[in-house]
Amino acid sequence: MFKRYILPILIFVCCNLSVSGQSSFDWREEKNIYDQIYNAQLNLSNGERTTIHELAAKKPLLVTLIFTRCTGVCNPLLNGLKQNLRDKTKSGGFSVLVLSFDPRDSLKDMQQLSRAFDLNDDPDWKFALADSIGKVNTSVGFYPVWDEAREQFDHDAFIVGVNSQGYITKKLIGMRGLEELDLMIKSIKNEFSPTYRLPTESNLFSCFNYDPKTGKNKPGTGLLFIAMPIVLSALLIIGIRFKVRKSN
Repeated sequence: MFKRYILPILIFVCCNLSVSGQSSFDWREEKNIYDQIYNAQLNLSNGERTTIHELAAKKPLLVTLIFTRCTGVCNPLLNGLKQNLRDKTKSGGFSVLVLSFDPRDSLKDMQQLSRAFDLNDDPDWKFALADSIGKVNTSVGFYPVWDEAREQFDHDAFIVGVNSQGYITKKLIGMRGLEELDLMIKSIKNEFSPTYRLPTESNLFSCFNYDPKTGKNKPGTGLLFIAMPIVLSALLIIGIRFKVRKSN
């Protein structure tokens, strides 16, 4: 009498297994977390020379990657940051590093950009060029693509949180609001954030475990507990089917 139910149940189990293996989550924001940002030499628009780590040691950083000839997301990104951080940079204990990834940009271009946003006299906003911008891009997982037809870079709105030790604590890809920026600011100041936790040996039942050496998430024991009912159901169905066949 079980025969009529076996095939539908097996189809249901297989569908659940296939759905559980799919994920629409974009893992790019998880890559490079807890890695150090490449310590490139910086040429600031005010004429100073320093490095990313030296700048971060003074105040942790929100690093945004732009280029001055951008006709797309760069200006809205900077404008959104300025509006959202209007009252936070003065008392927040962090700085914003606006870094060009375009080799064509000059210090004059960066100075003009800072003036265009009325940020040239704000000590907590740094506009700069990097000597090794390609290595900086790679270290944070940022990969702009040059479009020859449009003479523009195809790239995401991209913000990286860097703490005072030069480690990447959080990444935001795409236009974001004040709530997520607040979480990033907490992360660079090494304050508790409820959105994620540092990897430890005691995370026994996590669904995914982040490996800072490889920058990848690996399945954890938590997934086993989630999948266990499905696996046990499948084994039970197979056992029932075997018993029915044997009785016949």
